[in-house]
Amino acid sequence: MSKTESPMVTTDPMTAETRIFGPREEVAPNVFMFPAFVNTYAFRCEAGLLLVDPGLAMGSTAVQEGVREWSDAPVVTAVYTHGHFDHAFGMRAFLEAGDTPQIIAQENCKNRFERYRLTNGWNQNINARQFGTGLKWPDQFDWPTLTFRDSLTQRLGDVEVQFRAAKGETDDACYIWIPEKRYLFTGDLVIWAMPNCGNPQKVQRYPVEWADALEEMAGLGAEWLFPGHGLVVHGEEAIRVMLTETAAFLRDLASQVLERMNRGELPDEIFHAVEPDPELSTRPFLNANYDHPKFIVRNLTRLWGGWWNGNPADLLPAPPDEQAREISKAAGGTENLVARGRELLDAGNVRMAAHIAEWVVRAEPDSELGLALRRDVYEKRLGQEKSLMVQGIFREAMNQAKKALGEEPVDLDFGKFLKRAFQSKKDTG
Repeated sequence: MSKTESPMVTTDPMTAETRIFGPREEVAPNVFMFPAFVNTYAFRCEAGLLLVDPGLAMGSTAVQEGVREWSDAPVVTAVYTHGHFDHAFGMRAFLEAGDTPQIIAQENCKNRFERYRLTNGWNQNINARQFGTGLKWPDQFDWPTLTFRDSLTQRLGDVEVQFRAAKGETDDACYIWIPEKRYLFTGDLVIWAMPNCGNPQKVQRYPVEWADALEEMAGLGAEWLFPGHGLVVHGEEAIRVMLTETAAFLRDLASQVLERMNRGELPDEIFHAVEPDPELSTRPFLNANYDHPKFIVRNLTRLWGGWWNGNPADLLPAPPDEQAREISKAAGGTENLVARGRELLDAGNVRMAAHIAEWVVRAEPDSELGLALRRDVYEKRLGQEKSLMVQGIFREAMNQAKKALGEEPVDLDFGKFLKRAFQSKKDTG
């Protein structure tokens, strides 16, 4: 099989159908890929192996076995393209098997690991909401042994490897450039989805700096692009277009937000007014199936203007439950609110129906009518949204109502799904 015949390699990102699982195989000369939600790579050179993103803790053994089936060369260097739990927690099996690599990361990775220790429970809850149960938030770390601020260049035997810092999904991101081979390992600066820089439950992300990094990478003339998730891209022009169009998508959102902020518009007004570029939004590599463009707008107004939404009443607000009780009184009781919520839901106005459902269950938490409305509203909204982040929050709201009504929740257990993928040595595609 030629390398471009692999189901995990494309030469045409404008029409490709992306996938996040596939065969564990060599996808480019001396580059092994283990794609199981996150992509782990091993690059073989004269000195041994460069391991890029060892992946999830639960997949450590399977990834190590996969690499060893491909090569018995020692792992001399491992790199975390950033410190997220799906990229930087799979080293344990390699270390226990006797590999003693230097572990390279951008210097902010250590601060990230420290923050993960401080906020373990918080992140566990967020992860359960976003991905379902079954994924344990890490509390054990294989720390970087060599960090850098802006860039680092090393020779691994016969090749030069450049590590370059960036900001994007995180403040500890980096990418790897091997000039002689024209190999570019991007980490999550490329994920085959709209850039994940708006997550409403996570810390600050960096859309403009992300665009900077994409444009910088586009100027390198890479022949092979190895992303953090999704398909490998082969071909200089295909890579250049993919990177520059992703940057253009982010710059367009940022310029719209800045223009409106500088005109004095309030954050909530900006949120509803700004829309992504309609043509770029159709690209397979800019699909909004994970993050949501409106979340990027929120992140930019937070970055440049603080957390206040522009409503004076929300600056020092009354507790939400107290607000809901007053709204209920003004409406003549929760039964009237439920009736109006049902009218809106039947008419297809699910956004407004959701507000009413929240007022009802806050004003009268035990109201079966209110809980049933909340269940039905978020069941409807869940079916309408393709963003995984949105789905996770709506699913939790629906399930809370189901449990209160004595009904079985509908849970997503992404952890069990991943475990099954890692347990199999066969093609998981």
